[in-house]
Amino acid sequence: MKIKALAGLGTMILAACGAAAGNRDTSAGSTTSSGSGGDSATASGSTTSGKPATTGASSSTGAGSSTGAGTTTTTSTGTGAGTGSSAVTVYVTPDTSIAGQIAAAIDGAKTSVHMTMYILDNSGIVDALVSRAKAGVEVQVVLNQTFPAGTVQSNPATYTTLTAAGAKVVWRNGPPNAATGAYTHEKAFILDNAQAWIMTMNLDGSAPEYNREYIVVDNTPADVAEAEAIFLADFGGTAITAGNPLVVSPDPPDNSRSALVALIDSATHSVDVEVEEFSDNYSGGITSAVAAAAKRGVTTRVILANSTPESSQTTAIATVKAAGAKVVVSGGTSGGGTAASPYIHAKAITIDCTGTTCARGYLGSENFSAGSLGYNRELGLILDNPTELAKVEAAIDGDFSAGTAQ
Repeated sequence: MKIKALAGLGTMILAACGAAAGNRDTSAGSTTSSGSGGDSATASGSTTSGKPATTGASSSTGAGSSTGAGTTTTTSTGTGAGTGSSAVTVYVTPDTSIAGQIAAAIDGAKTSVHMTMYILDNSGIVDALVSRAKAGVEVQVVLNQTFPAGTVQSNPATYTTLTAAGAKVVWRNGPPNAATGAYTHEKAFILDNAQAWIMTMNLDGSAPEYNREYIVVDNTPADVAEAEAIFLADFGGTAITAGNPLVVSPDPPDNSRSALVALIDSATHSVDVEVEEFSDNYSGGITSAVAAAAKRGVTTRVILANSTPESSQTTAIATVKAAGAKVVVSGGTSGGGTAASPYIHAKAITIDCTGTTCARGYLGSENFSAGSLGYNRELGLILDNPTELAKVEAAIDGDFSAGTAQ
């Protein structure tokens, strides 16, 4: 798949962020998929865990017409990106039951379902949205409209199905007033303005069963309030400056890069990064933060998707390895993941872990690339619930151990 490069902010380059067969998400300086067949890759050259022993501005609607956008600013108070949310539950895929659990949660909505989704074509979940709309529940959906040529194009059919049932659906390519070439890459929904589901996972047919994904059910009131405010602004075509307490792209004006760099910078003895795309080589970006952690003696591991890297990701790998980080490629290829060897579609960070007990972590839709952080609409959060982070760290440990050292 070819990535369309566009001029970016300062020295940054934006490339189109799309999804190929097997739910491949690509963004600036990212990797491209090395395969989309049904055969899974077999990991070899496994490494030891290497873990520390001690703690230490336009909007599109319908067929793409543009409307002007105003600007609002959120002023929510809560955990803040520098601490973390505790009232959360984490699910890890592959999991054959998770799509059904999501559909059941939507079916339980009493007043509203507000969803923003990059790819939405899982039949059970679409059916749940249709059911709620027909039952008179307010179902509103923001769908990404434009994808790179040759990639997934299922959203138009979903648009037709949902609108026919009475749901209200709008098309967006990034947030209102976004730069040309941005994408609505967020994967989240809010139920009854009381609970937010924030995910690394697209709601398609294969991701729940064949990808490494992380899903957070967030009951923190400040988090839900900000997720709802962002949704309403994006749905209505109004620009919004967000990023407190959630992790929100684009940055600027939001906070994704700064919040994630601050998280990595706060680590005292371990940093684990598991991500599909690792190429944010901006001078104040993720690559330099990971390298700086390794240089100051923090045990640093990076787990990447099994794909052919572009030069920007090759540069990022070389940079963090030179600083002392351990880097592996793990799992099956895009479209070739299995339950035993899932495709790494994750976007996760954990810090200061002893065993699987971690101080804090990040989960969300942001890849660690210039386009994802600087241009797209993305949503994630920082959490500090040790029980739920242990699920993430256990998966990271397994994926690192199964990986091939770079």
